[in-house]
Amino acid sequence: MDIEKTKEYYAGMKREDMCKCIYCQNLIDEIKQAYPDVAEYLSSLGVDIERPFEVFLPDDPVDGYMDYPMVQYLIAGDPDDFKETSIGDIKISISDSHPTADYEGEHFIIEAGEFHIKYRYDKYDFNE
Repeated sequence: MDIEKTKEYYAGMKREDMCKCIYCQNLIDEIKQAYPDVAEYLSSLGVDIERPFEVFLPDDPVDGYMDYPMVQYLIAGDPDDFKETSIGDIKISISDSHPTADYEGEHFIIEAGEFHIKYRYDKYDFNE
C-alpha cells in the first residue's frame, strides 16, 4: 500500500465530486460520526471515510436507520500489503467486484460493511 498516494487521491476530492443521490449524501453525512473507529482505521490507510469510491444502496429505512451493505474505497499501491480486518461488526476486505477506477497508478479497492446509518428525515426525502 502507498498511504501517501492514497492521501493525495482523497485530498483532491470534494463533497461536490461525490455521487449526488440522496442515499450517498445521507451516508456521507452520517458515517464518520456513526463509525469513528472505522474512520480512524481507514484514515491510517490514507482513506477518507466520507469519500466513498462506490456505495451499495441500502434497504428501505426501518426505525430511522438504513443498512448499507457495502461501501468501497480506493487504495493506491500493492494489494499484497493489505490485511483483511474487522472493526466491531464491520468487515474490511479487498473487493473482487467493483467499477473501473479513474486512477492511473497501481491500486486496489477495499470494501467495508454493513453500515447501520441514521436516516436524515430532516434533510432528505426518500419518497421522491
